[in-house]
Amino acid sequence: MILLLAGPAAIALCFSLMLARVEPFATFFYQFAWYGLIFTFDQLIRRRQGPSLIAACGPGFLLLLFWSAAAWYFFELVNLRLQNWYYIFVVDGWAANFLATLVAFATVFPGIFWIDHYLTLRGVAAQVRGRPLRFSAAGLRNLQLAGLVCLALPLLWPTYFFPLVWLALVLFTAPANYRRGIDDLLRQLERGEYGPLLRLLLAGLIAGFFWESLNFWARTKWIYTVPFFDELKLFEMPLAGFLGFPPFAVECAVLYRALVWRGLAPSFGAYTAPEGRPFGPALRGALLILTAVFCAATHYYMDRQTTTSLTPRLDAIAGLDPGVRALLETHQVQYLTDLEGWQGRDLCQRLETELAPAQLAELRRTSRLYLHQGIGAEYGNLLWLAGIRSVEELGRLSAEAVLHKLAALPHRRLPTLAQVQVWVRRAPREREQP
Repeated sequence: MILLLAGPAAIALCFSLMLARVEPFATFFYQFAWYGLIFTFDQLIRRRQGPSLIAACGPGFLLLLFWSAAAWYFFELVNLRLQNWYYIFVVDGWAANFLATLVAFATVFPGIFWIDHYLTLRGVAAQVRGRPLRFSAAGLRNLQLAGLVCLALPLLWPTYFFPLVWLALVLFTAPANYRRGIDDLLRQLERGEYGPLLRLLLAGLIAGFFWESLNFWARTKWIYTVPFFDELKLFEMPLAGFLGFPPFAVECAVLYRALVWRGLAPSFGAYTAPEGRPFGPALRGALLILTAVFCAATHYYMDRQTTTSLTPRLDAIAGLDPGVRALLETHQVQYLTDLEGWQGRDLCQRLETELAPAQLAELRRTSRLYLHQGIGAEYGNLLWLAGIRSVEELGRLSAEAVLHKLAALPHRRLPTLAQVQVWVRRAPREREQP
């Protein structure tokens, strides 16, 4: 019972520390909370069946985490073209950033599979059966062709076909698994067993809800800019976007079964391959190295396109009065985010006695602009140089007008129109403080 309660207790503690903006929980809340959630489901599973899934995987659990991160980096590669989401307030420093990202992406597979396994133990959809399907050789080829089309169309015309990405891998990989004799999606449908598919779809939806809710509260997080669906959101996700999580869960399942069949990942529960054809040790090692290089290379380009802001360092903020900057440095303030939370409140109370009212108001106005929706130092400096020096001024302009002002300045890169629309749309929610 103590282990069963440890996960929820850890999540609650992390949530409280995140709300108080205590580091590292404010920046890495998503990672702390998700691993607490995985541990919670693992203990629920242990309570019902005996051994937990982490124990069943043993040291191979690290391989499961590795392939989870690698699978999501594939979608990050595709997103370089789609530009459906971007990251804000990423931790400073490439190595720390890469490590934190790997840890976050590693939650994908266990998040889905542990929920799916628990639903199985609870008997969800266990008796659901339907008409058995038949898959001919031509039908399997057509499914794979459809998978290639579902990948090609979003890359060619991302504005209109981006949802098809979440079907591409399952349509391409499931027929390959079928030919290998893997007891996967198509084999189950061939027997008329629809329960495993329904459980996976539900597990994907549940995991998606957790992903988006935990992301919403984190300081380092992603924000969506999905065409046509960007207005009505739950957390940061457009409501229609939640429909992508169920097929994504199926994609993860078929990919993981292929990895298990080749001996690249640990087997557990429904993800077993007693008649698999494992690669030899040398080939497995080479694939792990190549995959790690792929992750690092994709992350390199993410940093240049998908990551739009780092945690804003004080010495990178152009919109600060030199005297105010010097005073903040004497208080050992390194980041603007140090002015947030309970520690920030204590500091701001001291600053009220050390700064003139006009200086204090300017500091508040500047910090709120740079922190608004993850604008950060690079884009905050552009706004400041363009004469947009408060959230209220930002909210009074159209996104097109803001982008026009920024384009007239020397710059390394510009935000996209969709990103500026997020800034402007949410700016009216801010109010000047007395």
